[in-house]
Amino acid sequence: MEYYNDVAVFVQEKLDSLDWDSLLTGRPFTVTSRLKTLDTLTQKLNRDRRYPLPAVQDIAGVRFEAEMTLDEQDAVAGAIMGMFNQDPGCIHDLRSEPHSGYRAVHVWLRLPVRVEVQVRTRIQGLWANMYESAADVLGREIRYGELPADAALHALITTMQDISVTKIALLEVSRNEVIRIGAQTAANLAILRSLEAEGLDSSSEQFRHVLGQLEKSDLDAEAAQKGIDAEEAEVRASLDEWKGLFDSIREERG
Repeated sequence: MEYYNDVAVFVQEKLDSLDWDSLLTGRPFTVTSRLKTLDTLTQKLNRDRRYPLPAVQDIAGVRFEAEMTLDEQDAVAGAIMGMFNQDPGCIHDLRSEPHSGYRAVHVWLRLPVRVEVQVRTRIQGLWANMYESAADVLGREIRYGELPADAALHALITTMQDISVTKIALLEVSRNEVIRIGAQTAANLAILRSLEAEGLDSSSEQFRHVLGQLEKSDLDAEAAQKGIDAEEAEVRASLDEWKGLFDSIREERG
């Protein structure tokens, strides 16, 4: 376990030292590392006896989180793959096929030992932390697809998972598309204004029409972005409340 910890810390420090500005445009990011506890590792080995200890991918785990779009998340995962000279098959997308509601992109590094790098957007991380707190209270098995027989608890857990796979997923797809369209619109506007500066007849009906359409698209994208921001803020507040509730129950239980 000490050796796995050393490798995890090595990966963490290497990721932390990289200049991510070209991908994240100055937005902050966090890189952390952690080891499975002996209890959790034993439970994992007992759940699936087909895999020997060296085949367990996530004994050493590293997490990379940032405020980023889905496209940027893909780019970060690709950069990590390249940094450690890994094959593209090392990238596992858990966003389209979430596990118990968990969504992220994992990079499975094969170094002297295996290391799992979880690349998560901030809101994916907030949901995962909330669900982890819920598992401490409702049972660790909910992290592995096992739902309780009790109807009320079953409905509660299903609701929490639905927040991730439906609500958050839709918000992230919408944000990704709005930002992508906005970037393309801004680029097209820049081209038109450059042509205008070079002497294009900006008084022509065709020019004014195209310019007007682009400016309208730019305003529409800005309005859509504000709507997504407001909706996401509500989801984040809800996740904070749920996590606070589960944390308080855990503390009361001692």
